[in-house]
Amino acid sequence: MDSLLLVSVILGLYFAFNIAANDIGNSVGTAVGSGALSMRRALFLGAFFAFLGALFFGGNVIRTIGEGIIPSDSFSVIAGFAVILTAALWITVTLLRGIPISGSDAMVSAVIGVGLVSVGWSKLNFNTVIYIILSWILSPMIGFFSGFLTYSVIKVGVIRRVKRISVRDRLEKLFAYLQMLSSSFSAFNVGALDFGVAMGVIFTLSGGSSSFLKIVGALGLVMGIIFVGDRVTETIGRRITELVPTRGFSAQVAASIVSFVFISYGMPISPTQTLVGSVIGVGLARGTSTLKFDVIKDIGYTWILTIPACLILGVVTYSVLRVLSGLL
Repeated sequence: MDSLLLVSVILGLYFAFNIAANDIGNSVGTAVGSGALSMRRALFLGAFFAFLGALFFGGNVIRTIGEGIIPSDSFSVIAGFAVILTAALWITVTLLRGIPISGSDAMVSAVIGVGLVSVGWSKLNFNTVIYIILSWILSPMIGFFSGFLTYSVIKVGVIRRVKRISVRDRLEKLFAYLQMLSSSFSAFNVGALDFGVAMGVIFTLSGGSSSFLKIVGALGLVMGIIFVGDRVTETIGRRITELVPTRGFSAQVAASIVSFVFISYGMPISPTQTLVGSVIGVGLARGTSTLKFDVIKDIGYTWILTIPACLILGVVTYSVLRVLSGLL
């Protein structure tokens, strides 16, 4: 079992690598899409603040993932391995397609699926599951309305009052600097959330907190952001709607505040869904003609598919592992 735990840790780092690559688009995608930052600078900025978020703010989500659904005393090494393997496989497939899914959805669904066959229906904490599902529904909706409202206020209160083109250009440059701040705040949130999602099961299996696991897990997030974070960043920043700094800042700051509140309560929401909702809200505030509904539809299908796919895959993975462990 010790060897299986070691493999689980390696898989956890692999998942951290992938989920950070998937979610960094939430932090820096709008800054890249609006031209405030180049892709390379945006990824390094995101990696730095995600590392800080993982180290200093990841504890709440760790407890929810590691203990909130399946009781910690019932979480076997085989169950933990099955959860991490399921989520890692799913996020790899979607990352290769450049689709910004929710790693949180994948991990929580895998935990529920594995829990159903490992400890049984009666031992799962469905109060926590209900709260998580509500957060999944509410966060993109709140992100949508927040993005719409934020950009509408900026548009009416600032942009429409500026008539001269030269002054408007300077205004966009000012918001480009503000967007760097909002992107940093968002990256901090992503680090805190993704670290908890990726390492929550590992921390439970290892018997508690570990400074070594914290640093290694945070570095796994950083590597994912730097080496493959450009795939989903491109989708978030350029493929949903056209962004300039005022619109990018509106979407980013609205989604960041929503994410921070949910993470403070330990809810493993999807920052991807929250920001996509906010970007759509900003696009709608400009007019529906600016939105690319084919891209939004593809993202929506993948979100919907993630939950049942990871739940079923978790059941199958755990069942196969149990059979194999009996043969070995």
